[in-house]
Amino acid sequence: MISREQQILEWIKQNPMISQNELAKLAGITRSGVAAHISNLVKKGYIQGKGYVITPPKYVTVIGGANMDVFGVAKEPIKNQSSYPGNIYYKLGGVGRNAAVNLSKLELKTYLITALGDDRNGERIKEDALKNGVDISHSTQVNQAATSTYMYVNQPNGDRIVGIDDMAINSYLSPEYLMQQEQVINNSDLIIIDSNLPKRSIKWLYNNVQVPIFAKAVGRNKMMNLYDGMNRLDTLVINAVEATVLTKVTITDEQTARMAAERLLERGVQNVFIYIDEVGILYQSQTQAYFFQDDEKIPRNTNGAGAAAIAGLAWARVNHQDFLETAKFGVAAAYITTESYDAVNQTMALAKLTERQQQISD
Repeated sequence: MISREQQILEWIKQNPMISQNELAKLAGITRSGVAAHISNLVKKGYIQGKGYVITPPKYVTVIGGANMDVFGVAKEPIKNQSSYPGNIYYKLGGVGRNAAVNLSKLELKTYLITALGDDRNGERIKEDALKNGVDISHSTQVNQAATSTYMYVNQPNGDRIVGIDDMAINSYLSPEYLMQQEQVINNSDLIIIDSNLPKRSIKWLYNNVQVPIFAKAVGRNKMMNLYDGMNRLDTLVINAVEATVLTKVTITDEQTARMAAERLLERGVQNVFIYIDEVGILYQSQTQAYFFQDDEKIPRNTNGAGAAAIAGLAWARVNHQDFLETAKFGVAAAYITTESYDAVNQTMALAKLTERQQQISD
């Protein structure tokens, strides 16, 4: 930030209701000159648009997908290629959107940088962001493009049979576009990304982001977008199926999860969070590790669990929780999410998550 912008920002902090004419008189420049500096301060994330709302000292930027989830849950086990009775749901989702909404529900200021189409689903996501207090002012809405859609089918116990994604719009989250948001990104306490981003965009983030990067692996095909440069990751959230493919370790229990985590740590990742359906969750670094057994072993809807976990881990980091408490916060967030068919449990709240965190034994 240049010295003149710093000076104007300080005056705005002292008097958020100050006019551009008053700022021009103080700075000894024209009103249009002040307007240009204010525009730059908005672009860089120091203030938030009209009214000169000063950017809060703590915020997280999420860069990733926002989409419409269309999914079916069979009422009886699917055994062959046939038609089965069940329920079909239409829900807003996307790892980026889900993480951002969770963070906002945890009372942490959050920017979501995503790409939306100019269709009804894009408008629904914008309305949802406004409703949940997620700032999407740095996102892009693309003319004559379709908003991302993810369609999948689950067994009655929550196991996914197959998923198909139509997420070509994420290509608009290009390095060139992200470059325009660089100041907002690097003013964050940390950023969250997901592997729906184009590989070259992730490479740009690895090379240019100066704050901790938390990443959520998404799917066996796209998770490889994170692989080259993985040593830039502070935290990786990944499920057992994805981690098995990535590390060549078949994960079935705590021991094999630890083996897989070791391989990821050897690649330079600082913290690894692996969740194994109906088995448990591992949180491991180079020096510490905790495994949380899923004693209930009940079928869970795991859609959104990873996004909730990464939001919980991010919140704990921003609020300076220690390693164990951070692990519990991430685990609690994941479990609360699995109690709902929504990708974000509408009852998610800081008080509820803190209470659940305290109930988890290590």
